Amino acid sequence: MWENILASSIAIIIIVSLGILIMQLANYRNVKKRRKYFEELHQELKVGNKVSFSNGLYGTIRSLSEQTADIEVKSGAVITVSRYAISAIEK
Repeated sequence: MWENILASSIAIIIIVSLGILIMQLANYRNVKKRRKYFEELHQELKVGNKVSFSNGLYGTIRSLSEQTADIEVKSGAVITVSRYAISAIEK
């Protein structure tokens, strides 16, 4: 009786461990892809690019520095944001 309980407990531990390992590998791949996307995005930023932010704000880059970007929004206002807040370059 104890042997059956021990064997089934070991089987469950192995299955759960494999599941966790598979989830960690998938997560690692997604993080790696996302990091590469943002590295390429920030290298491609240029004055005149139309960009968007994750909160739905859209604008055009008017100037870039190492840490910030001046973005002109539709109303004509220019706002200064962290260049790392930019989530996409619009085509």
